[in-house]
Amino acid sequence: MKHAHTTGTRLLWALGFRMARTRGGSAHRAALVLAALLALVTVWGVVASHTVHDRRDARMTARNPVPVAADSAKARWWERPDAVGERVVSVVYVRPLTSAIDPPPGLPRWPGPGESFLSPALAEVAPERYGRPAGLISPTGLADGAELVAYINPALDGFFKEVDEPTSFISGFGNRQHHMFFVNSHQFDRGIAELDLIVALIAGVPVVALILVAARSRSEVRERRLLLLDALGIPVRGRAVVAAAEAARPLGWGSLGGSVVALTVSVTSLVLPFTGYRVWAEDLRAALVWLPLCAAATFTVLLGVSVAGCLVRRRRGGTAVARPGAAGGGRWPAVVFVCALTVAAWGSEYRHTAGKVAFAVGAMAALIVLPYATARLARLIGARLARSGGRSGDAARIVAGRWLAARPQALARLSAALVVGLGVIVIGQVITTQFAGPAEAARARHNAADGVLIQVRARNVPATADGFVAAVGADQVVRYSPDPSRAGLRLTGTCRALAALGAVSACPSEPVIAERAFNGLSPLGRETFGARDVLPAPPVTVCACAAPVEGDKALFGFLVINRDGPAGVEAVERAAYRNLIGPMTEQPGQSWYLGSTAQAAQVRWLLDVGLLGIAALAAAGALGAAGVFIEQSQALGPLAVFQTGRRFYQRVALYNLALPLMAVGAVGAAAAALLGGLMINLGKGGWMSTGLLGAGLIAVAVSGVAVAWTCGRTAATHAASWVPQAD
Repeated sequence: MKHAHTTGTRLLWALGFRMARTRGGSAHRAALVLAALLALVTVWGVVASHTVHDRRDARMTARNPVPVAADSAKARWWERPDAVGERVVSVVYVRPLTSAIDPPPGLPRWPGPGESFLSPALAEVAPERYGRPAGLISPTGLADGAELVAYINPALDGFFKEVDEPTSFISGFGNRQHHMFFVNSHQFDRGIAELDLIVALIAGVPVVALILVAARSRSEVRERRLLLLDALGIPVRGRAVVAAAEAARPLGWGSLGGSVVALTVSVTSLVLPFTGYRVWAEDLRAALVWLPLCAAATFTVLLGVSVAGCLVRRRRGGTAVARPGAAGGGRWPAVVFVCALTVAAWGSEYRHTAGKVAFAVGAMAALIVLPYATARLARLIGARLARSGGRSGDAARIVAGRWLAARPQALARLSAALVVGLGVIVIGQVITTQFAGPAEAARARHNAADGVLIQVRARNVPATADGFVAAVGADQVVRYSPDPSRAGLRLTGTCRALAALGAVSACPSEPVIAERAFNGLSPLGRETFGARDVLPAPPVTVCACAAPVEGDKALFGFLVINRDGPAGVEAVERAAYRNLIGPMTEQPGQSWYLGSTAQAAQVRWLLDVGLLGIAALAAAGALGAAGVFIEQSQALGPLAVFQTGRRFYQRVALYNLALPLMAVGAVGAAAAALLGGLMINLGKGGWMSTGLLGAGLIAVAVSGVAVAWTCGRTAATHAASWVPQAD
């Protein structure tokens, strides 16, 4: 009995495999393959991101210093900020106090006086700024491949006498308190939970949609076969075996493809396209141990969903298969769409926390229901096509129009990917511009200065100023110092240096009131005297004389007039690190610019993750619609008696898919523009790209034509091989 049961199961499994190879199932098989591939890539991507984060966290813990009392210290460690382009750098000054302490992780040895070890990313953009290059920091000493870090052993002997921070005395490395160290290069980091949420919403939901489309693809044909097995007395378990065997091979190929993708990105370090974030291959290879489990789990879940999609049928009278689209979709999608837009509009106007939540919920609901609302438009277009075809005697329009009117869900499936994707992209683009708006304002001020005015601060400026001024050139430096006679700053420098700030009435050899020193201010002078972030206190006197040396050391510094462009900026940076103690250089607007740019860069993660979601949406829409059309194309067989040319069937597909899709694309673009406008109103800023909307419409049109052309060829092939059955 057991042997007979095993034999029956094998026969049913073989039957399912044979059904999977039958003609006309290419769209269904392709949907299963893509669903398995994208689902596995998404699941393994989440697992890999956690593995990468854990290894990154371990490396950061291993390099963090352990502060101790000064009399127990074995080394000195002090972090200062710097900037290269739009990125912040962690500059770490180190010096061993005894040979009994190992160098920081990632360094083969302690740097000698005047030497520096740089991260590879920093060495690409500023190889000589921080002293004599001694080598690169290995991956064991870096959080990730994009991190900008420099370890410097300062050339000045008395450097660390000016460093009195308690955390600068260390006994070794391995501190778990991450928030105290390397704060400059990681001040804008976000938690891994936020990445999980982004992946779940932007990639996970579209992948689920693709899975559901794949599970129900070609459902009519498979349902008829399972009904036949039911009539033959095959139990539910047997029918499940057949359905599982039919789906197993394409799901297996998809899982294999997803595994190949995971293995491929693990061979070389991956660079994400929008953020530019580098993921080391070693970290990704550490996550490969989870790949078999992810593949098995994904395969099992998708197999179960596919089997359930075959066995769970809609309730209907009798055993006849329902005619898809025969029942109208009703008016509820249009009503829900209007209500969702109303909620989103209210939220964009209210703006508070409740308003933001309302906008998010309303926008999401509007995008989800929009394809179903367009089903009524599809039915209207189909009826018009059929009538116009009847008047002109165009059989292609008659067939396409009647099919479209009877099956508007096919268009809804295809438009879902493109319309929803366009709406998400437009909203994401607006959000990006809102984050980038402050960055652009700061960038405008930063670029207006064009590196001409550079503020330089450091520890104990009076003791080290002469060397820095000599290296840069006295005519390029205006020093600021506490004024001994009144509250504020005194600006000192050569006559030529002071003249860069404005028209000097007479070169003042004695301190004069700042307002009387100049007949008029230059743009640099207006920046110096008018901006609040250039000087630590208001300038009150000006003098072409020696700078004061007494006073609050935090109020000493330099204003460098750079006349040599970017090369001059880099020369000033090198002179500062060679001659000053813990220098900090800054250009007007730079701090705001760096912060706003970092916040804007975080939004690019949405775009990186969104690539996977858009791919899933596009696959779900195109394959879903293609599958429905191919099922319909079986009915074109009798027309082969009168029509054998491929052009006829391609015209049917063009009218049935491409033409109405263009109309729906226009509606989707209008809805995306409306939601983008509400997003601009919610954020009180940003802008919307009309070029992006135009590109979206072109993508909709091209996709519709491509799917129509492919489906037309398939329908022509089916019609050419049609033979009468059951006459």
